[in-house]
Amino acid sequence: MKVKIIPSTVEGSIEIPASKSMAHRAIICASLSKGTSVISNITYSKDIDATIQCMEALGAAIQKNKSSCTITGCDLQNVKDSIVCDCFESGSTLRFLIPIASLTGKEIIFKGQGRLLARPMEIYQELFDHQSLSFIQSDDSIKIKGSLKPGAYVLKGDVSSQFISGLLFALPLMDADSTIEILPPYESKSYVNLTISMLKQFGIQIEETSEYAYSIKGNQQYISKDISVEGDYSQMAFFAVLGALNHTISCHNMNPDSAQGDKIILDFVKKAGALLDVKDSTITISPDSRHGQIIDLSNCPDLGPVLCVLASYIPSKTIITHAKRLRMKESDRIEAMECELRKWGVDIASTEDEIIIYGKDGYENAQEILIQGHNDHRIVMAMTIFALCAKSPSFIEGAQAIEKSYPDFFKDISIIQGKVEIL
Repeated sequence: MKVKIIPSTVEGSIEIPASKSMAHRAIICASLSKGTSVISNITYSKDIDATIQCMEALGAAIQKNKSSCTITGCDLQNVKDSIVCDCFESGSTLRFLIPIASLTGKEIIFKGQGRLLARPMEIYQELFDHQSLSFIQSDDSIKIKGSLKPGAYVLKGDVSSQFISGLLFALPLMDADSTIEILPPYESKSYVNLTISMLKQFGIQIEETSEYAYSIKGNQQYISKDISVEGDYSQMAFFAVLGALNHTISCHNMNPDSAQGDKIILDFVKKAGALLDVKDSTITISPDSRHGQIIDLSNCPDLGPVLCVLASYIPSKTIITHAKRLRMKESDRIEAMECELRKWGVDIASTEDEIIIYGKDGYENAQEILIQGHNDHRIVMAMTIFALCAKSPSFIEGAQAIEKSYPDFFKDISIIQGKVEIL
């Protein structure tokens, strides 16, 4: 899909979609529970559909409704051999479910698309090898067989928190106690906190024994629970930056007390000079002054692309640190943003782990620019925000990537008077 973005003065309010991170976790917990749960306020996307289909393959009964789903939990001991779980491009689905699927003791085949199977999986490979279990990764699949055992686990903290969360889902179901030790630096801990919070709602207790360690009792049971998923700060971030650079936007369906790590977007836009007003579940962002800053991405890597856009429109220096995990996402997000922002004349440079941007007030080109989406939803959405704030039109090729996490993104942009033409 190709879209044309026309510079626009935006204004108004929108309902922010439900948190994808929390929906993944709720669906998994409900699928592992005894009884039936109702998960309400779900925003469906390719990533969420991947988790639903994989949990169905493992035996959960899931009925999708318009904005909710009813889930009756599965029995992992009754799973048939050689089940196929298609994770599409969802890293959360793949990494969360591998330890869970291992508990079946059967051969489970994980499929993926795009760059998914090229993303780092060495942590699980080493764990399976250490326990003499089968973990075979090829270009088009990962095949596992054999149940992970309870015990003492040691994981690197700077690869992906999804490996830690994956074990936290599975270890409580094992027949003895376990521990997890995290080797510092411990990045994206906020996402692990989300996992622990969701587990608690479904009756699973995780004890944090230190800043880098967890104790997990075995023989626990998930208990069915009806919950509502709160709004997504990682998606709200695009509108927060747009409000900071363009015109006042109000975002509804937000929990001001959320534990989501990406809530830090509010601090970043405020430090950049935007005005914030928080009333109940509505957050309003308005432009004011613009200031450079040092931004630490260690606990919020998904914000990287849109923060590059924010920095591009600040007429001073912005440094984005601890950014290296952006290189291991649906695209190399540092390389992708450098490539596309330079088409507009943005002064951007990077190291392996850092992005440096010298921004300016505005950008205009005599010729219409063609932006590539890099098969990455966050690149498409970030460059849409950039283009709406620019002074000349541009095109984005591969805009269908938004379906991975936010299928109604362009619809919501139009609600606040952003001009997007789907060609």
